[in-house]
Amino acid sequence: MKKLHGCISNSFILKALTISFVALVLSGCDNEKSDSKKNSSNELNKEIVMSADSIGTINADSVFNMHDVTVAFPEYSVVEELNYHLGSPYPVIRVSKGVKTLMTINPDKSQKKIYSVIIEDNLIKNDLGHPLGTDYSKIYTYGQNEECQLGSEDMAAKVLCYAPKTPNILYVFNGKGGGNTMPKADVLQGWSLESIIWRPKQ
Repeated sequence: MKKLHGCISNSFILKALTISFVALVLSGCDNEKSDSKKNSSNELNKEIVMSADSIGTINADSVFNMHDVTVAFPEYSVVEELNYHLGSPYPVIRVSKGVKTLMTINPDKSQKKIYSVIIEDNLIKNDLGHPLGTDYSKIYTYGQNEECQLGSEDMAAKVLCYAPKTPNILYVFNGKGGGNTMPKADVLQGWSLESIIWRPKQ
């Protein structure tokens, strides 16, 4: 009976150790899944911020090519397309999320450096504190706005104004009453920020 009791005890201990080991492994798997979900969530919530100096990792030293832009924005779709100016084609790089265009990157004349970036969606955070859709009157004090001019070609009937105290960023406004002449100050008050043009600091 003593031997039988010893066998039962050893068998019980072995089962207990096996159960503990399996529980430990499963717990480790759960932790890995939890960490994976956290990392995935962090990547999805990673913000791209536009400041006077940069948009995410793009800055005055960045070059115009698909590889570098794809590396800069790995969470989004990056494609190169052809645009036309006065009948002549030139490449642009478009960064999108699904069907939404976030930004369009334009090259300089050499097509080696970035000339400008047009911000088209609020997924790109504006460090100056003015998201797209902000009213003109919420950005500029009446009669004390920065220099503005009427847009042309693709931006005809829109108004471009320098962002407050930021000469390398232009705010593009659109609204009712636009035309071939500069809208009066009272009309501009009701217009809203449609897009933002960022240029690398020189």
